[in-house]
Amino acid sequence: MSHPSLATHMVSLPDGKAGNNALGYCTSTALHPERTITLTPLGPGWSRWVLKGTKVVVKWLRVAGQPECLHVLDGETSTTSRLPRRLLQRLAEDVVTIRTLDTQHSAAGVALHYGSASALVGNTLSVTALGPWQCTLPAGSAVEIFNLSVPGDRFKNGAFGSQSSIVSGSFASVRFLKDTPGGWRR
Repeated sequence: MSHPSLATHMVSLPDGKAGNNALGYCTSTALHPERTITLTPLGPGWSRWVLKGTKVVVKWLRVAGQPECLHVLDGETSTTSRLPRRLLQRLAEDVVTIRTLDTQHSAAGVALHYGSASALVGNTLSVTALGPWQCTLPAGSAVEIFNLSVPGDRFKNGAFGSQSSIVSGSFASVRFLKDTPGGWRR
């Protein structure tokens, strides 16, 4: 995916809509996701109006691996003005996307566009849905979790099994068990 040459960040709403539902491309001098940052939209305003306190996913286009982190808006956006917006320090949870694996019973596809994940404890990971689940899955379903905040970490990415059933359209939190301790590779 190509981005505008001046863009340093892309801001999205984590509401489960396809196409990343971007609030827009922004510019900033910020170089590290762990600090409070200020973003200015590249266009004449923000793509959507959003209230202060809204959780947003920020893709760091100038950081190696282009990680995506969860931040909170410190002020509402404007669709008619290039208002710079502060984003509070990155939230502790990692941003993940979950896909079903290709099996004899189902084809591979997106199960959850955005979720926030706890730290990996042993080989268990808890994921809270930030948007609705896209499909219904029985307990024990195999999925592939992509940790967008830490894209290269083999422990936080890979094949997992769901510990409970998942209902399409719900915002349920689910625990997942890593299928291959120590990492999974394609």
